[in-house]
Amino acid sequence: MKPEVLLDVKNLKKYFTVGQNQTLKAVDDVTLQIYKGETLGLVGESGCGKSTFGRTIIHLYEPTAGEVNFDGIRVDHSLSGKQAHDLTRRMQMIFQDPYASLNPRRKILDIVAEGIDSHHLAKSRAERNDMVLNLLETVGLQAEHADRFPHEFSGGQRQRVGIARALAVNPEFIVCDEPISALDVSIQAQVVNLLEKLQDERGLTYLFIAHDLSMVRHISDRIGVMYLGSLVELAETEELFNNPIHPYTKALLSAIPVPDPTIEKERKRIVLEGTLPNPIGLGEECKFCSRCPQKKDGCKNAQPKLREVSPGHFVACSEC
Repeated sequence: MKPEVLLDVKNLKKYFTVGQNQTLKAVDDVTLQIYKGETLGLVGESGCGKSTFGRTIIHLYEPTAGEVNFDGIRVDHSLSGKQAHDLTRRMQMIFQDPYASLNPRRKILDIVAEGIDSHHLAKSRAERNDMVLNLLETVGLQAEHADRFPHEFSGGQRQRVGIARALAVNPEFIVCDEPISALDVSIQAQVVNLLEKLQDERGLTYLFIAHDLSMVRHISDRIGVMYLGSLVELAETEELFNNPIHPYTKALLSAIPVPDPTIEKERKRIVLEGTLPNPIGLGEECKFCSRCPQKKDGCKNAQPKLREVSPGHFVACSEC
């Protein structure tokens, strides 16, 4: 049975004008689908456009071109005020930095209740407060935490507050924008386990953006690999790890340390040569061409399109 598509992204572009009329193609012609109830991992180097993609699909940024359809609804400037407001309830985001994403002047009770107040989900102040306390308990915090300010919490606790705030409006889809990168390793596993538990209990769908490939492998059903704004490979998690095709994906996976020192010592890593191209003002050639160990003369002609090389496995490489 074919899974039901919740988010359908077609040829999405998000460009920024920088400097003297120069263009930064932060997200460049990305097409993918996210299915109901799954976790799609998104990986790549810093600055490759992962966070911009996440913010654009939930309409924090207006797309430059392309389409984003959420459960059959076109997400763009044509939305009415009511439609846009309703979508903010159905789509939420957990931000990367738990230190910067919480208002330091507000108590945790009011921070978590922002969505409840905005969407009028509580009939009384008592019901509102009860909802917040239940949410705090759901994410592993205690009732007395509601009366404190963000600076009184650790990083892991603040991220739990961010998760509670996202859950407050009963969303269907959550963009997890590197939610564990600012946390201690011991806390990262706790937060990921919490996200998995909430997904099972509430039927949530995640876009999980991260650098840590091992953690992405643990939580994701499928993984997409981005490079300089473009999606270069997309496959089911184990298929991607066991059979990487794009040379950039191979290089990324080869960088994952192996806990066995004997294997680690003998293992051959793929070290990319050349320098990362300036992302501003890139031409039409393959963006990875300058660093690719498989490049040929024809690679400079055009950026290759994503194509299906086996069922569910897509790659953007003319030589793969």
